[in-house]
Amino acid sequence: MQQISLRRASIACLALWTAAAGCAASRTVPGPSGQPVSERDLAIRQLQAPLDQHLCKAAIYPTARADWRIVRVKSLSGRGTNFATALEALCREADGQQLPAIVDIYFWRAPGGWSPNYELRGTAIRFEDGFAAPEAPAWDAIRPPEMPKNLDEEPPPAGEGGKKTSSRHHGRKA
Repeated sequence: MQQISLRRASIACLALWTAAAGCAASRTVPGPSGQPVSERDLAIRQLQAPLDQHLCKAAIYPTARADWRIVRVKSLSGRGTNFATALEALCREADGQQLPAIVDIYFWRAPGGWSPNYELRGTAIRFEDGFAAPEAPAWDAIRPPEMPKNLDEEPPPAGEGGKKTSSRHHGRKA
């Protein structure tokens, strides 16, 4: 009698373990591949709205006036395929860190051969107590700052500089 109940208990335990393993196996998600995920893929997975949708709440001021009472918190950056998407990425960075505004925006890098993306930088700020924040310019009224010179030009390989020299110029025989 004792052997039968022991047998039933072991069968029940085995069935329970198999069911638990089966449930766990059906929910497995492939792990990260180590490859970067594009904005489009994140949007498809509904993890992030595409950057061409204006969703950020932080105020953007292209330049800060000297009479504003502000505390500069940190420098932030945003990247995008054009100015508008880079500005949205910068603004979402401020939203994610719960900062109310960004001032003094500028281009950090222009699109070039290595990367077709724009990178904008700006300074995230907080307003001092008692200071009424000025009204931010309309999103469509924000114009791109001056674009930096594209420095992605490759220098000539070593020994092939701009000046042509020969052994005769150095006093050696050819």
